[in-house]
Amino acid sequence: MNDRETGTFRNWLAFFLVAAFVSVLPLLIFKTIPTDNKEIIVYMLGQLSGMATMALGFYYLNKAGQDALEATKADNTGKAFDAITAAAASTPPIEPEPDVILKPGETAQAEEKS
Repeated sequence: MNDRETGTFRNWLAFFLVAAFVSVLPLLIFKTIPTDNKEIIVYMLGQLSGMATMALGFYYLNKAGQDALEATKADNTGKAFDAITAAAASTPPIEPEPDVILKPGETAQAEEKS
């Protein structure tokens, strides 16, 4: 499952949980709950409200967190490029000096170590 499919699934799941919670509330208001089932209905409604709240919280906090993370990354990248540019501008180019200068017609050979 790729990121797009995962995001779509999460959106549908959040929508389903919130819709289930919202659709159950009117049923419980207008329908008489038998006293034998009262505790389980209250328990399940609490579970459903917790899942709906968690789905909404995850959706909005994840989106806000992702936006803040992207803004921080962009800011840090800009600062890094500014630092690189400043370091390159403040350091003069280094030209290496040769150890030996050969005269025309001379050849170089490595020293043999014994």
